[in-house]
Amino acid sequence: MWTRTTAAGLATGLLLLGAPLASAGSVARASLPGTVPAWAAGPAPALPDRAQVDLQLVLPWRHRAAAAALVRAVSEPTSPAYRDYLSAAAFRARFSPSPADVSVVSAWLRASGLEVGRVPADRLYVPARGPASAVAQAFGVRLRSYRVQGELLRAPDRAPSLPAEIARRILGVRGLSDEPIALPDPLPVAMPDEPATPADSAPPAALVYAKPCSSYDGAVVDPSLPAVSGRHQPAVTCATTIAQQRAAYGADRRGLDGRGQTLVVVGSHAIQTLPGDVAEWSRRRGLPALRPGQLQQISYPSAYQTPAAEPVLRPQVWALQSHMLIENMHAMAPGADLVYLGTTSSLDLANGTTLAVDAGLGDIVMNGWYTAGESTNPASIAQVNQTAQQAAATGISLLFASGSIGDNSSQGSKPSPEYPANDPLVTAVGATSLVVGRGGATREVGWDKSSATLKDGEWTDDARSTFRGSGGGTSAVSAQPDYQRGVVPPRLSHRADGTLGRAVPDVAVNGDAETGIVIGMTQRFPDGTDRYAERRHASDESATAVFAALVALANQAAGKNLGFLNPALYALHAKGGYRDIVPDGHLGGRVRTEYVDGATSAKGSRAVLKTFEVYESNPPARGYDTSSGLGSPSRRWIALLAGH
Repeated sequence: MWTRTTAAGLATGLLLLGAPLASAGSVARASLPGTVPAWAAGPAPALPDRAQVDLQLVLPWRHRAAAAALVRAVSEPTSPAYRDYLSAAAFRARFSPSPADVSVVSAWLRASGLEVGRVPADRLYVPARGPASAVAQAFGVRLRSYRVQGELLRAPDRAPSLPAEIARRILGVRGLSDEPIALPDPLPVAMPDEPATPADSAPPAALVYAKPCSSYDGAVVDPSLPAVSGRHQPAVTCATTIAQQRAAYGADRRGLDGRGQTLVVVGSHAIQTLPGDVAEWSRRRGLPALRPGQLQQISYPSAYQTPAAEPVLRPQVWALQSHMLIENMHAMAPGADLVYLGTTSSLDLANGTTLAVDAGLGDIVMNGWYTAGESTNPASIAQVNQTAQQAAATGISLLFASGSIGDNSSQGSKPSPEYPANDPLVTAVGATSLVVGRGGATREVGWDKSSATLKDGEWTDDARSTFRGSGGGTSAVSAQPDYQRGVVPPRLSHRADGTLGRAVPDVAVNGDAETGIVIGMTQRFPDGTDRYAERRHASDESATAVFAALVALANQAAGKNLGFLNPALYALHAKGGYRDIVPDGHLGGRVRTEYVDGATSAKGSRAVLKTFEVYESNPPARGYDTSSGLGSPSRRWIALLAGH
């Protein structure tokens, strides 16, 4: 994957390119604005000179205006070229950066003492790595370690610069600073000489909910618990069944199961227990057994290991995420093929999305990763946007979760949506709470909840998690796209400077942990044993998985890929395509009973009050809103979208 070049070979290469080596002082340089994150301020220790830094230079598509025009032509329902897609090879031939530009950029990186990695097939970026000292000298900065919310994050101490001859060939550089979340090259696979480390092979700590729970909403009430506003709150439902979730969104139509479609999840790490766990979960849920090859994992080298500097990418975290996403997809579209693409770093999450699109790994690509807010490196924004252009041009639907902390204002930040859900060329999916009552009757409300625990006989705010809510807001980075005009109300689209911004999300479906379906996975129990167990779980990411499966059903019904969905989604607004999500105001709270040790009664249990509809920032409203977007898909949505 990585190549070294000797000094002699380097000089020869530069001479062949007509770019003779020159002293640093004689070379005109250009700065890269926006590359220093806001948190990189104040004194901070220098990164050790020998610390390895992975970075990449992002290149622009050739004929950028033509690429944008092509996306509009194949995505607009009124266009003569609507859904007349290019193949991946045809897209690369027309728009990929030129080999000459890649060669010049690569030669400069090597001349700077860095190793250049394998460039992806679409030549969208050039990866490199090297010691911090060489990186700092190449970009005219000092790399420092800043402590941010308890984590040490790398960033340059000033705006980086590079030779103007290189700067004019790129859109920016990623990797000089850590990207605080959350993949590289022809299809990567786990290498046999990189076995799982003992810590990484351990499954996540077990979490199994205790009784009581309600067979339907409101069925069980414990009068010994404190009342809220004069009412004792019922126990949470045991789970929403797969049949109930399918019925809510019209996914129970005979003959539709997603067969012929491939759904891709871009995540982190190879999850060793995933295939066996999904098979066992399917058996217990009464779903058809997985066909040979129906579920595949594609893993980056070292995907069984955790980079020490990126604890957010622990395999234990992504084990839960991967099971939740894959199982929700399989529940809603049991005939669809499934791919889990496991990466190893926050830098590589966007690269994994690029790989999934460029390699055509699937018809629908979903991402459960994002950064909080829009303060993101311009090069990262450019890479995702260009990947979204390629997806749209080649008929791939690209979906991102909209987030789980509302519009970020509850965290003391400026109201904003999340990146990359704010990109106008992706479909941003929010979450709702789907409450199933007696006889299967449903109510669907905005997902905004607070949490409280029982202390001294009273409900007290739970310090672990006081607010969770569907992500959304109006972008300060992305302008309002044409498809939102006339649908998004002016009070939401207008920005402080008078311009119009892209509003997020576009749609929403069930993504509430108290109203989700049962998921199953191998977990580590308090006695040290590892075994399969199940529990109810959901999130904004699982909502995106559910919506991805609905798109697969619509593709199957249409007999073709529907590609970039948003123009068609907004066109369905006036045709009964959505269930308008509005405040109910009467749900109150539900009591969840948890084991103190997570999984057994050995240390007792505790009651946690989960209160619905605690709208702290971006509440749902009639029509479009920044909690649920257009609303949740109605039972007619699949047929309407397939026929549009």
